Amino acid sequence: MINYVDLSDWKKMKDIKIELHRDYGINISKDGREWRNEVKKWNKLWSTGDVSYYITHSNSKGYKATVNYEEAKIARNDMISRGKSCFESARDCDEGFERLNCCKLDLDGIR
Repeated sequence: MINYVDLSDWKKMKDIKIELHRDYGINISKDGREWRNEVKKWNKLWSTGDVSYYITHSNSKGYKATVNYEEAKIARNDMISRGKSCFESARDCDEGFERLNCCKLDLDGIR
């Protein structure tokens, strides 16, 4: 699917979806999950040297094929930020349940 889209310049998801549908009859869901999964697989291939470019993503600009690390860092830094946020949310969940378990009182024996 990625080979069908010209990513030599920044392209928004809505334009990618239109292009894939118009030119190849490929439909992508409204949230673009299929595209993001393909990008993830592609970038894994990039890490092993099996493809010639990395696909970066910017919330404001869209997607772009690149071998420029400064462009790639846009997506990389976003992933780190999201990972930190997810870790903090998981920690908050754990701390809440730990607090709940520490504060449990056995009131059955009290009269």
